[in-house]
Amino acid sequence: MNETLSFFLHILENMRIPAAIMKPPYGNAHLFDFGAHKIALPTLDYTKYASRFFATCLPRTIYRAVDDLSFSYFILMLSGTEPETSPETMDEGILPSSPSFLVIGPYSLEPFHETDILNTAAKYSIPPESYPAFLTCYEKIPVIRDSSTLLTLVNSFASTIWGSMEAFTLKDLTTLPEKSDYTDFNTDFSSTGAEDLLLSMKNIESRYAAETELLRMVSQGQIHKVDMYLNLIDFAGTEQRHVDKVRNAKNYAIILNTLLRKTAEQNAVHPIHIDKLSSSLAKKIELQASEVQVSQLLKEMVRKYTLLIKNRSLKGYSPLIRTVMTHIDNDLAADLSLGALASVVGYNASYLSSLFKKETGYTLTEYVSRKRMEQAVFLLNATQMQVQTIASYCGVPDVCYFTKIFKKIIGKTPTEYRNEILNK
Repeated sequence: MNETLSFFLHILENMRIPAAIMKPPYGNAHLFDFGAHKIALPTLDYTKYASRFFATCLPRTIYRAVDDLSFSYFILMLSGTEPETSPETMDEGILPSSPSFLVIGPYSLEPFHETDILNTAAKYSIPPESYPAFLTCYEKIPVIRDSSTLLTLVNSFASTIWGSMEAFTLKDLTTLPEKSDYTDFNTDFSSTGAEDLLLSMKNIESRYAAETELLRMVSQGQIHKVDMYLNLIDFAGTEQRHVDKVRNAKNYAIILNTLLRKTAEQNAVHPIHIDKLSSSLAKKIELQASEVQVSQLLKEMVRKYTLLIKNRSLKGYSPLIRTVMTHIDNDLAADLSLGALASVVGYNASYLSSLFKKETGYTLTEYVSRKRMEQAVFLLNATQMQVQTIASYCGVPDVCYFTKIFKKIIGKTPTEYRNEILNK
């Protein structure tokens, strides 16, 4: 049993699927969800929750479950017999036979969109200052598109430890109980004739020239030119360096992601923004199942980096102002008053105010307000959050003052803006 379990856990680890063995008193029960529910429900007692849930589990049964945060799991009892529970033992979080449980997950069958996460945050009234930690929990969840592979593995493990496929049952729970790349390569020209060699050189030169022109457009944030140019590029025609065509396409996507990342860096986009986009795309690359999907993703990558540079480039600003602007963009819900920002960068408030107006054309207050209203517009478009919640997420908890600023900058109230969206 121990060797079989160790081997199975090793397979799950290589597949990047979280798994944990839990036994009384369930001190590692927070691994259920990377602590996401503790953020949503600060008073949650993981130990008590785990003990009560496991007390209802039957031996030789695999539970396939989805919780209220849309996290998926497989759960099964590893040892002991069906517990004879009593209110006393349940309250103490101890099962008489002290069985241990294997929890596989959390994982997801589909990538999470941030708009869905924002709506979940609103559902649980998660304050703006806690949202980054809540988002991080979701970012840790692996995406498993082919759930049948994981189910086969779990069934194989169960049939091994319990004797046969007939020795256990599978139960679906629609929800758990409420918890209210570069690789080195050598080019061999030894068997290539002079004409083939010349053609190969010209093809390589053309591809590099096309990449250089594309990166130039990206660096200038010319999204309209990029869209036109992308229609002329055949990404599927990239050099074949791997016998697996899909793997070859993914390898090129990894290379392009690196080139685009360096282009953004050269255009003074702060690393925090570059890393967020680059990491997201790196995960997406590995999820693609065909050359067509990778080709579509390549175009999406180019567009996203172009917009990133267009909207986030701090080229032309002094290092001090770059730091201030990045700090503002990174946490719009924070205290972004002149005094607070001056304290963060360690400069005199009057000097900072004067330099900021000189370089940007806006006062710090005007700039912060515009950035906050841009975020508000995004949230009004992408989520069902109430206006008051959006105001808090944008760092203006006074909804009346928030509405006043929004109307001044956008030209209409948040409610009027949302109604226009809904009526389109």
